[in-house]
Amino acid sequence: MSDIKLSICIPTFERARYLTTLLQALEQNVAEFPFACEIIVSDNASSDETQSVVTEAESRLPLRYIRQSENVGALRNIQAVMRAAKGTYAVYLADDDRLHSAGVISALALLDANPKASALYAPWKVHDLVLDVENAPLYTQPKNVVIPRGNYAKLLTHVLDHKVFSEISIVRSEVVKRLNPQANDLAFWAFTVPCEYLGAGDLIYASDPFYVSVSRHFEGDNRAQLGHLEVQSAWDKYRGGLEYMFGLAREHGGLKDIVATEKGILRIVMERMLVALRLRVKRGGDPVETYALAARLRGLGLVKALPIPMEQIRLAAAIKYICVTLPTMLDAQGVAIIGDCPEATFDALGSIARVPVRRVSCLEDIAHTDVVFNLGSSDDPLHTAAENQALAILSEAELMQKFS
Repeated sequence: MSDIKLSICIPTFERARYLTTLLQALEQNVAEFPFACEIIVSDNASSDETQSVVTEAESRLPLRYIRQSENVGALRNIQAVMRAAKGTYAVYLADDDRLHSAGVISALALLDANPKASALYAPWKVHDLVLDVENAPLYTQPKNVVIPRGNYAKLLTHVLDHKVFSEISIVRSEVVKRLNPQANDLAFWAFTVPCEYLGAGDLIYASDPFYVSVSRHFEGDNRAQLGHLEVQSAWDKYRGGLEYMFGLAREHGGLKDIVATEKGILRIVMERMLVALRLRVKRGGDPVETYALAARLRGLGLVKALPIPMEQIRLAAAIKYICVTLPTMLDAQGVAIIGDCPEATFDALGSIARVPVRRVSCLEDIAHTDVVFNLGSSDDPLHTAAENQALAILSEAELMQKFS
């Protein structure tokens, strides 16, 4: 039997710069751990200096290096590095994040004290290395909680009460190798995977973090922005994951209030949808998609909670549609404007259009490859004539009805 207590499992691909700083940080972690550990780097066939970075650090760290012969995808690379673990416990560590030594030591003590536990989850810190600023974790809980094996109702209640996203864990290596937990596109893995582990043993939800998610390493580092991409579209996967857990809880029993549970699931989903909308507005997301999300939130009765007025969202979507979406769909070569178009409106249309935007006043000015936008009356004879001349024509009323 191996005397290694913890395997630190790092999948990586084309991230030599980040991996270099991580391995440097792990030197301090290893020195502080009162137990034997190993560090496994699984390289997904990188073409950068990843291999030399690992080779250079081998004299300072208990390192093992695995190199895939080809890029096998992120999930398979993660599975490969976790299955390679020789320690009693294994922790996934992204190649640009960090471990908090005291938190890891505390977490392993909790696992040792509960030999029936298959995994331990905890909130995580978020640290901006550029500014040396630490942000609040995504969720908190006041004390350690143990969920008994198979008690999906208690798991769901805990998740809903504390708005837990179970993304950060330390697991028993033999459980990982036996279960080979999977992800799918219908139910968020951070809700489904804990259910798999709960079928194999108890789950510990610790209050103290052991993991540090780094939002920025260097000036100009945009990792924080990339990390928000999933949040902007994953609310239905979150719903699917919670409903997956809900289904297990109903099947195995123990839920005290079905209606309250359903409301709790909906509340978390709506909150994540609002977060997604705020990020889309702040970061300049596709206005047509932003409108669709805002319309869904309006349907859920949250129009007053929108970060900007619905009318502003509608207008942005309409402009994007007439200037970009529709011309792209029809392979148009221009957008022709009929009617009295104020200069500010004309400039706004032209600023986002991918094809030339121009004013027209007669049929001869309209090409067969144009999309026509009529800001005047639909009774204008030019509007009727343009219907047979252009690829498409929309009046202002028709356009705004589309985004009503």
